[in-house]
Parts: sequence; structure tokens; C-alpha cells
Amino acid sequence: HEDGATLKIVFIDHADDQGLPTLDGVECLSTAVLGLPRRTVLEMATTYDLVEFATAIKPLLFRRLLEDADQVFYLDPDTFVVSPMVELSPALDASTGGVLLTPHFLRPPPRDADLSDGHMLLCGVNNLGFGGFDRRSFDMLDWWWGHLRDECLYDPLAGLFVDQKWMDIGATLFQAGSLRHAGYNVGLGNLVERPIAQDADGYYIASTGDRLRLFHFHAFDSSSPRNLSTRFRHTLDRDVDDDVLLQLCKEYAEVLIGYEQSLPPSPPYPYWTDTKGRRLSRQLRRAYLREAQSAERPLPSPFEPADAAAYERWRRRAWRPIARGLVGETAKCMRIVLPEGYEQVRKRFPKLSNKLNSRFSSGSGIWG
Repeated sequence: HEDGATLKIVFIDHADDQGLPTLDGVECLSTAVLGLPRRTVLEMATTYDLVEFATAIKPLLFRRLLEDADQVFYLDPDTFVVSPMVELSPALDASTGGVLLTPHFLRPPPRDADLSDGHMLLCGVNNLGFGGFDRRSFDMLDWWWGHLRDECLYDPLAGLFVDQKWMDIGATLFQAGSLRHAGYNVGLGNLVERPIAQDADGYYIASTGDRLRLFHFHAFDSSSPRNLSTRFRHTLDRDVDDDVLLQLCKEYAEVLIGYEQSLPPSPPYPYWTDTKGRRLSRQLRRAYLREAQSAERPLPSPFEPADAAAYERWRRRAWRPIARGLVGETAKCMRIVLPEGYEQVRKRFPKLSNKLNSRFSSGSGIWG
């Protein structure tokens, strides 16, 4: 659909360009494109899980791509472009800050909707499975990277939902534009306001007449296209209006199956386990993050064979930072759920509470 545009895919499980897939019309990139030291990449792959890591590198990647391109548009891996996105370049040009975003909702959803506008309190106002950026956005991208380098976390208690809640702030500070075209970033959450219909020219949004440009799937299984999302258990069998949507899902599944059959099997994500094959738990990753932030020199990497012995020593004593983290999370919960009781304890034992607060209650997001 986008003649003249260049599609670039970044594989976060490749630290260099060796072994990257070869695809016609696609430039496949490794994390080497980010220009970060290898040690920094491995540290981020340790402290973050797969989704957090893939999300954290976005602002740095966009800035690097904008060194050679006038405009960059980001598409999540689970998005389906169904018609030319002719509105994008003019809309980005018309934005004040050189940033173009799509809100989850364009109007308040009904109270009986599967996802309400309260959903945005957790996930953020904008769905960052899409975004447009030009060179006017450099200051914003630098600010965003400054947070995502260490704070791209799924941590609702800290007010964080990977990159999206940060952008709630950045969109205001750096005057991002809001794309009001209803055909972009359509998905399970906003189908209630953007029902999909079809005519001779293709798919369109029945409520507005806008052509469907970009559909955003979530946890889609190509072998079961009737299930719009395996995560949200949304099955297309309820009414006739789902027929067009089911057709769209079948088209997407057919495309995916074609690639699944033509490409070799996907290797396992290399950063799930250390060199001995042990899975890195979320608690271990968080402990590694906290220690890496204050360490005078880099911590041993769980993915480097040469670091195996040193990492094993760190891992054996990691129960201490893990325990401190769990105590800190418990303290945060008490401050939120039992504010009066927490305040009484703080006043009754000020020295102890100050000591515990300094040791256990610091962190990312609202606790930073």
C-alpha cells in the first residue's frame, strides 16, 4: 500500500547483523542500529522482559532513523495495513511538535463497553502501537529515551505502563498532534466506537465513513481467526455485524500463515534464560535493574559465557535485593491501601519509618 516508503524491521534478539532474515522489500536490522555499546544492550535485555525491552528502544531507534529520513512512522508487529495511509504525512507536517499519536478512544465509550475510558488511567491516553515522528521531535525523543532507558516498566503500582504513560506527559510537554481519523489503530478496545463495514472500495468505519487504514491485533492466533484476541477471549460469533470483522481476521490470518510456511521456525527468545538455561524471573530482573543503577561498574551479564562464574556469584546473593524489592512493594501497597495506618506508624516510629522508606520505597515512576 505504501509505494515509496521503506519498511525496516528491528529484531531485538539480534545484537548484530549476523543471521538476520532476508526478505524482499524489507530492511532487517539488529539492535546494533541503536548505536549503544553491546554491554548496554545486554543490560537492558536483562533488566527488561521481551515487551519492555522492545518498547524501551523505540525513541532511540526513531532518532537514528530520522538521521536519514524526513519522517518515521512506527507500526507495532501485530498491525495490519489494509489501505494507503495517505493522511499521515500531511497530518505530521501539520502537527506543532513533529509528533503524531492516536488516542485509544476518540469519544467517551458507553459504560457497558468491554474497555472503558478508565482503561486509559492504567494504559495511557494514546495507543503507541502507532506513532509518527519527524526531526522536530528530537527533543521529545531525547526526553522519552531518558525515561525509557531505565523506567520502561509494566508496573501499575508505580503508575507505569511501559512507554505509554510517559507519553501522556510528553504529548503535552512537546505539543504532539492527535490523529482524529477513525481508521487508524482500530482494535478490540475501540471497536465499540469504530464498527467496521465493507463496500466495493474495501473496509471503512461505519460510524464516521473514514476508510480503515490500520487494524491493531492483540495476541492473535492465525490458526483460530474467529478469536479476535486470545488475551481478552473475544470470539466473533455473537451477531451478524461481526461478519465483516471476521473476514478481516481471516485475511490477516491467511497472510500470517503464508509467512509462517515460507520462513524457518522462529528461534526461542535468547534473553529469557541465562547461559545455563535458567529462566530470569521478573523479580530477578528488577533486582538486577536496581543494582545496575547504583553499581560503580557493569554487573556480570547472564547471557555472556565469559561472565558465567561472576553472574552465578551475583545470582546466589540476589535473594537480598529481591527481598528488599518485595518489602518495598509491600510498603507501597500499604501507603496506597492503608494510608491512615501507614501515617500513624510513620508518626509513631519516625526514625524507623525514614530508614525503611529510604531503603525500600524508592524506585521508578511515581516513587522515583
